[in-house]
Amino acid sequence: MKTNICHHGLLCCGIIRNEMNAILPALTREYGKIDITYVDPGLHVDPGKLSVALSQKLAKMKQTSGKLTLVYGSKCHPDMGQLASNWGAKILEPPDCIGLLAGPQRELLDRECKTFYLSPGWLEHWERIFKTGLGWDTIDARQNLGFYDRILLLDTGVASLSDEQILEFYDYSQVPVEILPVQLDHLKQSLFNILAT
Repeated sequence: MKTNICHHGLLCCGIIRNEMNAILPALTREYGKIDITYVDPGLHVDPGKLSVALSQKLAKMKQTSGKLTLVYGSKCHPDMGQLASNWGAKILEPPDCIGLLAGPQRELLDRECKTFYLSPGWLEHWERIFKTGLGWDTIDARQNLGFYDRILLLDTGVASLSDEQILEFYDYSQVPVEILPVQLDHLKQSLFNILAT
């Protein structure tokens, strides 16, 4: 039985747009009307621009949403907790989108070897993030990513992963890319938990 149904506003990084759209029906069945606003996925490489974008969108959302939740992690911006607090918004517990998607198994994966994680959204937007946002050419990429033993692409099953995109990222980084299928259970449960409070 549904209780305390209210109008929720979720402000999400566009990096997990496909995953959020996949679980939205389950969220609305449980919690009623939910509005999702997405932020450009390339902004997290520039804390100043991300802060401005989050504040602007939260100000607009505050006018129409009863409860606000940032679907970001605490590591996505150095002041993410304060930004959430300034707008009376809640923030999810995992430190980043990879934690939301991988859940508890991330700790086990980290123990296996030095791992850099990608999600389908990261793979889709990698050029905007690394080349445009960070300004990394292939030499920069190989110096920064060469520390890792592998790149682990979390396949959430809600977006197509093309071999061409994967090969392009491998050519750019020169780090072996492995694919790991993951479910959306942890993301969904994290949102259920925070929307219930």
